[in-house]
Amino acid sequence: MVRLAGELDLTAADQADSAIRAVETAGAKTIVLDLRELRFMDSTGLRVILAADARARREGWMLSLIPGPESVHRVFRMALLDQRLDFVEPDDVDGGA
Repeated sequence: MVRLAGELDLTAADQADSAIRAVETAGAKTIVLDLRELRFMDSTGLRVILAADARARREGWMLSLIPGPESVHRVFRMALLDQRLDFVEPDDVDGGA
């Protein structure tokens, strides 16, 4: 699981991407991005998540997301990505989150 907090924008995108890739290289078959502690996400943050999703599809692992606050989730809805990406509830993640 990768917990993202604060703002996922241009200044934080590289750090978020590195955290996701670190879990990928550890051989995880499922990665859960917990977005509940994000206060803000822009298109750069969305690009980080979409790139991880593309790698997951290409390399055969699964990416799931725990939705963030309404202001963050709105970005996914506006791009219709709430229908394409795998959003899960915290209780659906092994052991809860």
